Amino acid sequence: MITIFAPAKVNLYLHVGPVREDGRHPLDSLVVFADQNASDRLTFEQEEQPIVLNIEGPGSEQTQLAADENNLVLRAVRLLERETGREFTGKLTLEKHLPIAAGIGGGSSDAAATLRLLNRAYGLGYEVHALARLSVELGGDVPVCVSGIPGLMRGDGDRVELCNPLPPDLPALLVTPDITCGTPEVFKAFDQQFCPPKFEESPPPRAPMKEDWLKELKAGYSNDLMPAAVSLHSEIGVLLDRLSVLQDVQFHAMSGSGATCFAVFETADQVHEAARSLKSEFPDWFFAETVLGNAQFDLRGEHN
Repeated sequence: MITIFAPAKVNLYLHVGPVREDGRHPLDSLVVFADQNASDRLTFEQEEQPIVLNIEGPGSEQTQLAADENNLVLRAVRLLERETGREFTGKLTLEKHLPIAAGIGGGSSDAAATLRLLNRAYGLGYEVHALARLSVELGGDVPVCVSGIPGLMRGDGDRVELCNPLPPDLPALLVTPDITCGTPEVFKAFDQQFCPPKFEESPPPRAPMKEDWLKELKAGYSNDLMPAAVSLHSEIGVLLDRLSVLQDVQFHAMSGSGATCFAVFETADQVHEAARSLKSEFPDWFFAETVLGNAQFDLRGEHN
């Protein structure tokens, strides 16, 4: 039996350009990953039957989540089966913790974890860059999730570059309102009302000291989808306002197309205190106390 983690993906910033004729948008984003405190878990057991997927855990009751062929986990299985010309057998169990349609790549990270897991279980020998190339058809967030290394996600999400220098480790609180924030709807609102007139890729923050790095991030970078998401879901605006006045907060933003927002602090104790105060106000929302940075996967799918 093999168990690996599928951590939340967080966009520290996300710049989006005008929609192209093919319906896609150019992206420029700095992506980091949560630790195991904000992760799904995927377990594989070798059996004789064709692969089946079971979903359990606290997030398994989400209404949009089903263990059918549309699930990104099984789509990743079928992709590798086509590429290798073989049928995989066994049982996959997805222990779901992360909310879906929440801007933290839960499904994409699950798909990436599936590719890493089968690569390990069957000794397929794929390097990270090869798995990332294969994963493009599964969605724009999947390639960057394959390696778990902080990266610059550009193009349609298919062009992933190592962020050099790597961003500092960031103690953070993730908070997701109890809403479904659909990516297509957010992009539609973005196209109609909030799209900037021009788009250029930007180099990431480069300050050597953490405090200066965060100041640079706060001053020069943003999530271009945030106004569109807030226009559709006022809860996101309420959350961002609340995060902005938390004691000791150093930086806050929305991740992806929402609805998850995050706040960065200096210490884990500060994160815990922020979570404690917000949970009393929003008891039905999702909270995760984590550290954002490098998920540190090797090709066996394990944390180093």
